[in-house]
Amino acid sequence: MKNVEKGIFMSRKEIEEVKTKRLRYILRYVYENCAFYRRLFKENGIDIDKIKTVEDLAKIPFTTKQHLRVAYPLKICCVPKEKIVRIQMSGGTTGKPVIVPYTRNDVEQWKEMMLRAFYIAEITSKDVIQITPAFGLWNGGFGFHFAADAINAFVIPIGSGNTRNQIKFMVDFGTTVLCATASYPLRIAEVAAEMGYDPRELPVKKMLLGAEPWSDAMRKQIEETFDAITFDIPGLTEMGGVGTVGFECKLRNGIHIWEDNYIVEVVDPETGEVLDEGEEGEIVYTALNREAMPLIRYRSGEVSAIVSREECECGIKHMTIERIKGRTDDMIIYKGVKFYPSDIEQILASYGVKHYKIEVGRDIKILFESKDNIIKKIERDIKEFLGFKPKLEIVPPNTLERFEGKAKRLYKVVE
Repeated sequence: MKNVEKGIFMSRKEIEEVKTKRLRYILRYVYENCAFYRRLFKENGIDIDKIKTVEDLAKIPFTTKQHLRVAYPLKICCVPKEKIVRIQMSGGTTGKPVIVPYTRNDVEQWKEMMLRAFYIAEITSKDVIQITPAFGLWNGGFGFHFAADAINAFVIPIGSGNTRNQIKFMVDFGTTVLCATASYPLRIAEVAAEMGYDPRELPVKKMLLGAEPWSDAMRKQIEETFDAITFDIPGLTEMGGVGTVGFECKLRNGIHIWEDNYIVEVVDPETGEVLDEGEEGEIVYTALNREAMPLIRYRSGEVSAIVSREECECGIKHMTIERIKGRTDDMIIYKGVKFYPSDIEQILASYGVKHYKIEVGRDIKILFESKDNIIKKIERDIKEFLGFKPKLEIVPPNTLERFEGKAKRLYKVVE
C-alpha cells in the first residue's frame, strides 16, 4: 500500500508537476490515437502544444454524453480492440448506450483509486466487505471488488436486491463494511426491524455510499440508525467508475479530487464559462491517466463547487470540492426558484423523514411518510430556505415505493 499512501499524500509541488506533465501527454496521446479528438482540435484551431495549464483547457470545446452516444460502440477509443479487456456502460435508458472501454492499465488505475478510498477509510484485510451494487454492464460493484480482492479481505459480492438475504449474510458472516447506494441503508434498516434485528446491533461499522446525491441530514439518519461511520464515494463511469475521481476523508470537508489523475473545472451550466472557487456549477472532468478512452473536458452533469485548493487538516493536499448536490438535469425551476431534490431531502430528513417523493407539474407536491403532523414546520422551512411554498401531504407508513438501487425521488406529472 506504499504507492497508494504516496499518491494520497503527495505534496502540492508534486501534484502540480505530475498534473502538468500528464496533461501535456494526454492531449498529444488523444490527438495521435483518436480520430474524434484530432478532428475536434483541428476544427476549432486548437494547438495542443499551447495547452499547458488548467487555465489553458478552457480553449478546448467540451466533450458531452451525446458525443459518446454517437461514438457507439468504440469510435472514441484510443486503442485497438485487442487491447480492451472489458467494457462498462454509463447512464441513460433511451437511444444508443454509452460504452466505456478499459485496457488492463485502466482496470489497474481504477483499482488504485479505490485502494486510496480503502486506505482513508482504514479498511483492511481483517474486514468483511459486503458489496451490494450490481455486477454487470453498470460498473456498480466492480471497483469495490477490485480493491477488496487486492487487500485479501473477506468479500461478499452479493450484488443488488433481496434485502432480507443481505441482512442474513451481514449477521451470519459478520459484515463490517457495507458498500451501497446512498439510500439503501435506510431500506436495510427497515427490513432488519421487520426481521427482529436492531440495526445498531448489526456488525456493520463502516459504509461506503454513493451513486446518488445524499444530504448531511440523511447521513446523520444513517449513522445514528446503524451506529456506523459513512463515507461519500462519488464515481462516474466515463471517468473509470465508482471511486476513481476522489473520496471523502473523515473530517468531511468535501471530496478530495485525485488531481494526479483528474483535472476538475466547475462551469456555468448555461454559458460554459469557468467559475471561480466557491461558485456552484457543473463539474467538467479531464482524465489524465486513462488509456482506452481518456475524455477531455467532459461535462458530467454533476453539480458542485470547488471548496479549497489548500491542504486539508487530514494532511491531503489534493483539491477539495463540495459533495455532489445533484445533476443539472434534476434541477427544478419553480416560480423563479432553482433547487434540487437533495435540498428538499435535507429539510425532510432533519425531521426524521426517510421516504418521500417530489411530484413536479404546475405545482410542486411533496409526499412523505411520517407518524407526526409536521407539515407546518416543513412548509415553514422550505419557504424560509428555498423560497417557495409547496403542497405537502403525509401518507401512511409503507405507502411509498422502496428501492434497492438508486432511489427515484423526482416524478414529472403531466397535467
